[in-house]
Amino acid sequence: MLEQLRKKAKELLKNKEVEVIIGYQKSNNNSFTTPCFIESEDGVDRLTWDEHCVYNLSLYLKEVKGKVGIVAKGCDVKSIVALMQENQIDRDRIKIIALECQAQVDQEGQILEKCRTCQVHIPGMYDELVRSKTSPSKIESKESDKEYSVLEELEAKSTPERWQFWQRQFEKCIRCYACRQVCPLCYCSECISEKTAPQWILPSPSLKGNTTWNIVRAFHLAGRCIDCGECERVCPVNIPLRRLNKKMEKEIQTMFNYVPGLDSKKKPPLVDFRVDDPQEFIR
Repeated sequence: MLEQLRKKAKELLKNKEVEVIIGYQKSNNNSFTTPCFIESEDGVDRLTWDEHCVYNLSLYLKEVKGKVGIVAKGCDVKSIVALMQENQIDRDRIKIIALECQAQVDQEGQILEKCRTCQVHIPGMYDELVRSKTSPSKIESKESDKEYSVLEELEAKSTPERWQFWQRQFEKCIRCYACRQVCPLCYCSECISEKTAPQWILPSPSLKGNTTWNIVRAFHLAGRCIDCGECERVCPVNIPLRRLNKKMEKEIQTMFNYVPGLDSKKKPPLVDFRVDDPQEFIR
């Protein structure tokens, strides 16, 4: 796969179809990967691809100007679709080099939780596709790993028990905003957490302010989060943010039969209106 990736990247640069390619390169210790930006044909040898390419590179698409190529996994492509839906990026200036992804792993070599229920091992949108020469992912056929299995333990709790669970989690928050900074869909020019007139959220860490911040962000991502899991991965205090976002995703799917990041021509349900939308919540 790596040679195919480098070949396609080199062709895009050589033919002037892109000015830069966003991809992955080996880290200094050669064990993990970091994002990289390739601007010349000579630089494509820096590109790499393995089970440590966890970063969602679509984060950089709004920052890089001009024609850009991007190396993308299935979950990354879902982010690109979401950004297109919200008119944040122009598809015509982007060349997607999609990679078939079997699974990504954490620093201990364990398969990431999100990968166990991934439905997009082969991205749904691309300009170039690099397929794996190995057998299909072994985790794809595991019956025990259902789409929302991560929520089963939490949903079995009573409402007060769930509230207590999240209060314990939010109490740990140090308000570093790493979750916001790494999220491709957190692109507001002024975040609600920074507004001072009026001030909606207390700026310093406190249970009240932390709870408000995390709940507001979860609702902001409802119907938009594509489950890349980056927010949870970068959280320095290990708040299970993916579980919170996954719950919102489940509710949206149940109410509106909508899964984010699959169809660029569809509007997310919370920015659209249809006469047949469920209205049970209206009192």
